[in-house]
Amino acid sequence: MVNDEALIAHLLTRMAEILQRYGREEENLKVLSKPLPASQLRPLFDQHMALPEQGAKDKAGSDTEAAEDILGLVETILQHSARTVSPRFMDKLYAGSDAIGQIAELVIAVLNTNVHVYSVSPVATLMEHACIHALSEAVGFATPCSGVFSPGGSASNLLAMTTARNTLFPDLKRVGAARSGQLLTVFTSVEAHYSIQKSAIVMGLGSDSVVAIPVNAAGYGGSGVGGGIDPVELRNLIQQSAGLGETPFFINLTAGTTVLSSFDPIQECVAAVRALEAELGRKIWIHVDGSYGGPVIFSKKWKERLFRGIELVDSITLNPHKILGVPQQCSVLLVNSDRWGRKVLWEANGLRADYLFHDSEMSPGLPTTPSVREGEEDNGFMMDMGDATIGCGRKADAVKLFICWTFHGTQGWARRVDKALENVDTLARLFASSKQFQLVIPFSKESQDEVYGGGRLTVGVWCIPQALQSRYGQLQEFMNQSKNPKSSAHVLLKRITKLVHVELTRRGRFMIDFMGLKWQDLPDFIRVAVSSDRIDNALLHELFNELEGIVSRVEVVDFEQGIVSLREE
Repeated sequence: MVNDEALIAHLLTRMAEILQRYGREEENLKVLSKPLPASQLRPLFDQHMALPEQGAKDKAGSDTEAAEDILGLVETILQHSARTVSPRFMDKLYAGSDAIGQIAELVIAVLNTNVHVYSVSPVATLMEHACIHALSEAVGFATPCSGVFSPGGSASNLLAMTTARNTLFPDLKRVGAARSGQLLTVFTSVEAHYSIQKSAIVMGLGSDSVVAIPVNAAGYGGSGVGGGIDPVELRNLIQQSAGLGETPFFINLTAGTTVLSSFDPIQECVAAVRALEAELGRKIWIHVDGSYGGPVIFSKKWKERLFRGIELVDSITLNPHKILGVPQQCSVLLVNSDRWGRKVLWEANGLRADYLFHDSEMSPGLPTTPSVREGEEDNGFMMDMGDATIGCGRKADAVKLFICWTFHGTQGWARRVDKALENVDTLARLFASSKQFQLVIPFSKESQDEVYGGGRLTVGVWCIPQALQSRYGQLQEFMNQSKNPKSSAHVLLKRITKLVHVELTRRGRFMIDFMGLKWQDLPDFIRVAVSSDRIDNALLHELFNELEGIVSRVEVVDFEQGIVSLREE
């Protein structure tokens, strides 16, 4: 047997070799080298999937021999997993982490600390304070700001909604909404992330308490897809809810929707809601879900355009693991201390469990320690972070952001955001130049020089093979028909989208996604998410050419039945 120091040295040396080889394999241009269904992938892991009674450590003659067995498993995992680190991974709304992010993750694993009380995580707590302070300044909130990191954007949104309810209606924290007799209602865009509905379900409000707000027209043929919330409709629906005896309490605005990367008009919506507050005689909490588009706050140009009025809202969710490339997961909720004070998260969610959150000790012979409950240390920041959450223990995710931010700097974040928006514009213009694609969000007819969609982080397109062009000419009538989910046009577009996606996935050189918008009855389309800072024009042209080549091989076997096939190369 060897000591931990020798084992760690051995593991680090061998892992460096494995990761270097893994990096070189990326030159094969495969995002997923062997895309296999679960039925075929599982047998490759048979020797590992049956978790053993006797571990490798007991079977082997030494720790280093046991480590080799584990390292073999690591290599198998890497071989059959998607290479999110590749710039060709444009499937989801995040990208792979860089070397600095991976080292930061290692530091967290070595610390293995819990950021619930300051005493066990002093440095991590101060780093969380620093990140909250810097993010608050970037947003435009007053500092010190009330904020806390959560395990993902959905968790941050749930914490925001819970904090809003407990702050606006403190008694509900004790008696609950059902006993209070209040029918609390939530308002959000029809294109918002489903975490808003899930939060309402978890809180016992029910999904029916969530009111979907229509968006302004921006999509194909003025279909009302991809625009932001209509502030007039928002105001009308809040008034309607209040008129029914309900209690509107939480407005969720979205900065970068999941499908089309739409940004709600924050300033206009805030003005509409604040005017209603005076009429109703009570406050309404305005939250911004910036899980995807939140990092745009670092861009001076795009913050002014897409986040105008952000300093006026009550809270915002930000996910640095999207666009900025900080390792998964890294999410933070910020609450505007100008409106609610810097202790609002603790006051709304804290239970002050004595066994964990201790008061000052004033006993003779013991040093006097300042009360961590009052949070007057460290420039007004609360010190025991766990009581601000709806849970307790948390991973030290802020350490990742702190280390990555220290390396890249605020200017580096800004360049990354600007580049992502430029890449989306480049790709959209490539699609617009080809008759084989129709953009879901077209370029503005008023200005062909406008950046795509007024600033977006995704591109959505329908694939239009030659067979459709030959039969329908300009395709306008065909696209209009496709809005009817029972039409052959709708079925054709869905099946063509899936056929193209399957073929692209089979090749393994790129990973992108496809989706539709059921609420609008739009058929499935290809969606490309542009997050990695390693994406350049050459790569975008390569993706476009590969997609165009696949679409050119699509044949329509039966127009009425929507049967399609792919011609051999």
